[in-house]
Amino acid sequence: MFNYQNNVLLIDDDFDILESYADLLQQEGYSVFATAEPKEIINQIPENWCGVVICDVLLPGISGLDLLGRIIEIDSQIPVIMITGHGDVPIAVEAVKKGATNFFEKPVSPEKLLIQVDNALKKRKKVIEKRQWQMEKINDVFIGSSVWINELKKQLQKLANSNLPVFIWGEIGTGRHLAATYLHKLSDRETLLMVFHECTQNDNINIIELIKETKSGTLVIKNVHYLPVEEQQYLIQILHHDESQFRLILLSDTELNELIRYRQISAEFYYLFIYTQIEMLPLRKHITDVADIFTHYVKNICVRLNKPIVIPDKKMLQNLRNKEWHGNVKELINVAELYPIGLLSHIPLVVPPVFNDPQMSSLDEQLNQYEKQLIEDALVFYQGKINDVVKHLNIPRKKLYLRMKKYGLDKKSYKL
Repeated sequence: MFNYQNNVLLIDDDFDILESYADLLQQEGYSVFATAEPKEIINQIPENWCGVVICDVLLPGISGLDLLGRIIEIDSQIPVIMITGHGDVPIAVEAVKKGATNFFEKPVSPEKLLIQVDNALKKRKKVIEKRQWQMEKINDVFIGSSVWINELKKQLQKLANSNLPVFIWGEIGTGRHLAATYLHKLSDRETLLMVFHECTQNDNINIIELIKETKSGTLVIKNVHYLPVEEQQYLIQILHHDESQFRLILLSDTELNELIRYRQISAEFYYLFIYTQIEMLPLRKHITDVADIFTHYVKNICVRLNKPIVIPDKKMLQNLRNKEWHGNVKELINVAELYPIGLLSHIPLVVPPVFNDPQMSSLDEQLNQYEKQLIEDALVFYQGKINDVVKHLNIPRKKLYLRMKKYGLDKKSYKL
């Protein structure tokens, strides 16, 4: 049965040739799986398999080109060596154009085949090592085990190995900049420049100068809805025609469909990014990752401050999961900064006015809510120490006590 240890998958419907190739490769120390029935075997190729496929161009029931297509769907970087008869050379040439590593005409030179297999496996090993390195880097930064976070990691890795333009969108604090940075760091452009530009409403952006500055690196543009259509068109032309092109990444807080619906981007721009979008979900939509993220950053902060590692208790983690996190991961990291130094006795519910109930409160109610939040945050930070709170808020002690009584705030509730 085909398994991960096999590093050569040999496919041919001629049993004599199949046996001959298998003996040759096994004598050189390769672990060979030989078959004349490839359809089911192809689906058994494991993820990140470190092997090479040797395949006849003409097979019963399925063509070599179709088989190549299925292998590429599984992993476009698996080396595939095609074997062809004299009359089938055009098909083999087509296979190379579609992604095959090379082809040999029958009868195959054993020496040349062994050299090709050796070179292909060495290249494949480097691909796998790079992927492992990439995933280690991604796992260090994108913390969690939810379905979404695992899919995000895979998507980042795949896109990092391409030169395709990418559109990253999501709310503030979800990690859009981080995703863009790691698309650059994990790519072959790692040592090249990464240029960042934030568009504004009255921006006099000079795309030509930005491209010159970027050279063959990565150009990241935020707030594309402020980018004039003529500049969008120029970018499209450059990306389509410049062989030594840069990598373009767009950041937005609005999804692509909304931008095209309100004609903030051109149709050409829309189709440029439609298949390479990354949605950075708000934390409340992958809330199961909160505990892992918080614990990870608390440990890192303890190490940075040269303090003993603090493990958050179950009650704290449950409180974290119950919060809305409108500031997303960025807000959670800020909270994690407070925990190791004892400045977090409970999780304050900080809700910006924009997230209030659609039925807007009166101005007085909103001011009261804001005043209460300011006082409560100060009490949390200073652990109920009134002298420090008075200095921080620059308010008379008597006035502070009156406000605390008004909002039902007790200093004892904030002491550790």
